[in-house]
Amino acid sequence: MVQTDLLDRTVAAIAARARWFLLAEEVPQRTGFLQAVTPAVKLVGVFALVTVTVLQREFATVAGLVAVAVVLAACSRVPARAFAGRLAGPPAMALTVVAPQAVLMGGPTVPGLPLSSAGVAYVAMFTTRVAACVGFLSLLLLTTRFVDVLGAIRRLRAPAIAVSLLAITYRYLLLFFAELERMVRARQSRTIREPALRRTWRDSGNFLGTFLLRSLERGERVERAARARGGTGPMPRPSARAVGVADLAFVVIVVVAVWVVIA
Repeated sequence: MVQTDLLDRTVAAIAARARWFLLAEEVPQRTGFLQAVTPAVKLVGVFALVTVTVLQREFATVAGLVAVAVVLAACSRVPARAFAGRLAGPPAMALTVVAPQAVLMGGPTVPGLPLSSAGVAYVAMFTTRVAACVGFLSLLLLTTRFVDVLGAIRRLRAPAIAVSLLAITYRYLLLFFAELERMVRARQSRTIREPALRRTWRDSGNFLGTFLLRSLERGERVERAARARGGTGPMPRPSARAVGVADLAFVVIVVVAVWVVIA
């Protein structure tokens, strides 16, 4: 039975998770609230919600914005597992980064614990704020095809070169992680037994170097293929779409949320 070492398992998990995060093809096709909102309106509304979340300093209000994101996800028929998977990762990383502030910040301490009350409040606020921002951005990406997001950015008169760079970056990220998965499978197919730790570290350096070279080669091939199909030129601006009931309802939700936060 073929065994895999720690490097293979870690790299394969990262690549699979990243592609799962980038690819969202089923949810935008469902019938839901945010799916019916015009991408340009959705993009502006999400930007407004993220902005007020970043500027807010009250924990209860930020927690309420997280609840708004959860309700919007439910109304848009976003799978709970997909939404929770995107919502859990970045806040967990943020919590890991700022957790020492609970001890380092001065002020009164929590009874029975060597933790600062101000530090605990700061960590909770920072983590919840990240969760709210990630929740709103995840709703945008989960309920809108990436090509529609690019069209919305173009319709909002963003520079054509910026839209083209964003499209190429997204395409290359998918290629990057797909190539990583292929190399892991090739490595596993040649592994008979789990190597020693010392050899694992040596093979890891060779693996990463080969992966870097292959990624550069693949990127050049993607660029040449895009040029051959005329895909490096400016993206055409999408035609205007009539404003519907869902657009008006989403605008009302955003305005009410912003007003409650600012008031």
